Amino acid sequence: MECPVCHKDNPADSHFCIFCGSTLSAAPATDQTASQATGRGGDFQQELFALWEEVRRLRAALADVDIRLEALQGGPSVGGNALPQAAATPADAAAVPPAGEAAPSKGHGWDWEQALGGNWLALVGVLALIIGAAFFLKLAFDNNWIGPTGRVILGILGGLALLGAGEYWRRRYPPLARSLSGGGIAILYLSIYAAFALYGLISLYPATGFLLLISIAAASLALRYESMSLAIIGILGAFGAPFILEGFVSSPQSAAASGHSLRLLVYVMVVDLGVLALASFRNWRWFTLLALLLSLASFGGWFGQYGDTASLLTSQVILTLMFLIFVGSTTLFHIIWRRPPEAFDQSLMVLNAAAYFGISYGLLWDHFRLWMGGFALALALFYGGLAYLALKRGAQNARLSLFALGIALVFLTIAIPVQLGDRAWTTIAWAAEGVALVWLSLTLRLPTSRLFAYGVFVLATGRLLIFDTPVELEAFRPVLNERFLAFLVAIAALYLAAYLLWRGRESLQQWEREGWSIYPIFLGAANLLTLWLLSAEIISYFDHLLIGERFTAAGHGLQNARNLSLTALWALYASVVLAIGIAKRSRPLRIAALVLLAAPIAKVFVYDVFTLDRVYRIGAFIGLGVVLVASGYLYQRYSKAIRGFLVEK
Repeated sequence: MECPVCHKDNPADSHFCIFCGSTLSAAPATDQTASQATGRGGDFQQELFALWEEVRRLRAALADVDIRLEALQGGPSVGGNALPQAAATPADAAAVPPAGEAAPSKGHGWDWEQALGGNWLALVGVLALIIGAAFFLKLAFDNNWIGPTGRVILGILGGLALLGAGEYWRRRYPPLARSLSGGGIAILYLSIYAAFALYGLISLYPATGFLLLISIAAASLALRYESMSLAIIGILGAFGAPFILEGFVSSPQSAAASGHSLRLLVYVMVVDLGVLALASFRNWRWFTLLALLLSLASFGGWFGQYGDTASLLTSQVILTLMFLIFVGSTTLFHIIWRRPPEAFDQSLMVLNAAAYFGISYGLLWDHFRLWMGGFALALALFYGGLAYLALKRGAQNARLSLFALGIALVFLTIAIPVQLGDRAWTTIAWAAEGVALVWLSLTLRLPTSRLFAYGVFVLATGRLLIFDTPVELEAFRPVLNERFLAFLVAIAALYLAAYLLWRGRESLQQWEREGWSIYPIFLGAANLLTLWLLSAEIISYFDHLLIGERFTAAGHGLQNARNLSLTALWALYASVVLAIGIAKRSRPLRIAALVLLAAPIAKVFVYDVFTLDRVYRIGAFIGLGVVLVASGYLYQRYSKAIRGFLVEK
């Protein structure tokens, strides 16, 4: 008996196809069966046939469900590769999970054999066919067997044939159908690009229209199949076509090369518009990431070949259009469907913004140095407007709105050092960015963002210690200098971040709350930077006075005064911290103060006793003694409150 679906022969007594599981035509009861049933009574005959019909219906439903589950397990589990479109009974619909959800495993693990044999073999097979056909066509082109028109026609026919084959096998073999359809889209992209850019068979506007149709077709097929893999195949083919066809090889000095560069940019923009259309309906993050990276790579390849001849305006306009397209690709889905962005979505937003600003910075710096701060400010206003529009769309977009606002704040902080071009302002911007990231991480409950914030604070601290500490001694003025401003803002940022972390300590991760937790680390860093700043101010002040007098008697006195001032500063600062620790009943503060007191003690007994003059030496010992006695008095006076801090838990 021939199966009506796969057209293969089955045994005559089969009711289901042994190859695809489809239901065969119901076999009529034979005379022998009828006579047996008649001999047993009419009622029994009716019950027998009713039972047989019920079993046949259940087996058909189970066979259909098995096919669907096999197709689902064979496809990717992310991005929403849904079940193939087929007529389903209510029982089938209940048994099959919706698109984007994982099918219940029913105790079975991931079928690697089915995934390898059913998916990757098909993908590799289609890729091998395309490469083999490309080698054959290359041979035919080299020997002039086929002219330019014939080449394009062959490519279009081949692409349409693959699309037709994919549509034909869409229900029965979804992985194979996706691979064939993706290959067809790639070949169509390649063919239209060749007809347009290489052979000049069609002009700019028809080529743009054809490419737009192919982009729409690729997006439609990906949505129809619910297949991120098909979308990825299409985008790889789209961006690979210019490189395969040597799109960047033309001589940049010729007039034809200038026109060719414009065609290439138009091609990339049309493909990106297809990405935007698809990203508005499906949040396939890996697809969007791949498209963004390929777009940036294409722009880089184009600029490397034609950047010397193309105008700066053309380069910046194209880059801006790409940026805006991917702003839409990373946000429109969440705005339209009111879905909160996850960490991956936010990373895509940051990558797009950072790439645009970084590349634009390199393009515009030489000619528009004085306007780059305004450029960063414009980006801050743009993302601020995006945050407002997202929130206005609905309260469900609050997370997206806050993240866009965070990007706006980052650009706002960057605008200051970029415009002023001063190293102190760079540190200030980094400190402000660190506070903004801490606030966003706690507000949006994104622990990963706090890791970036901690990294920013580490960079800002390193910059303070390495780059901002040195000053020009000839023009030095205590307090009224750039170093003091940079340290002051950074210290305030550390205190503010510590407060935010303390206020949101319940939402911190376990490793951030263990021991002394993370916010005392920020407090300690703020105090160390404060002591570092005050020490640097004292050293710079006396070094400024020592210019030209280092080897004189006055210079020797200034050196003694500098060393004594440092000792006094450290001792007094430690005593103040100790007093605060006793008043606040804070064991960490008291221990930190004792550790800090060890520095002036060691300095007096190991260094000052040998280097200071007699008067300064007496002052150092007496001053340190007073501080230590006062500290001991505080411990004795408040011993009950302290309760033995050395063993306190």
